[in-house]
Amino acid sequence: MTAESAELPLPDFVSWPIFPFEGAMQVRAVVPLQPADWPRSGEPGGGPCLSCGEPDDRCIWVDDHWRVRAPDARAGVPIQLFLETRAHVDMDGLDPARAAELGQLIVRLDRAIQAIGGIGRVHMSRWGDGASHFHLWFYGRPFGNLQMVGFCLPMWAMILPPTEADVWNRNLAIVARELAKEGGRAIG
Repeated sequence: MTAESAELPLPDFVSWPIFPFEGAMQVRAVVPLQPADWPRSGEPGGGPCLSCGEPDDRCIWVDDHWRVRAPDARAGVPIQLFLETRAHVDMDGLDPARAAELGQLIVRLDRAIQAIGGIGRVHMSRWGDGASHFHLWFYGRPFGNLQMVGFCLPMWAMILPPTEADVWNRNLAIVARELAKEGGRAIG
């Protein structure tokens, strides 16, 4: 499917109060489908797997099969985390035991992030277009920040000034400690 950008209307959400941009916008031209996706890190042609090369001391919590780590730079939300497998596997490669653990860890992470206090909701996403090593993104939305509700939260997290270092580090420690209460170990 191809179309000129002038032919495609802007979606209604560009006028919603949660959308972080305003002013003149237009839809980009839709490019033709390519014969293949680009290679992700950890796939042939995509370079080494960055997650496999990360030591545990870059994480806030680990167990035998999973790790939780923060991004390299603080975000404009109280907390942002990645849940990833230890093994180099993508979602479709999770065996039944790891898949069951994933569901439990999603709930544990939600509760641990809520333990920070002042969190309205925990948002979770999976894109997987950049890396072949399974990982989920978690964002803690500040309570009362109704501009950050919904799918625009990751954009706001990149736009807003980073959370202050002392608050960020306190929040990471709380989540690590809460996760360790049910197993695994907090790092740091």
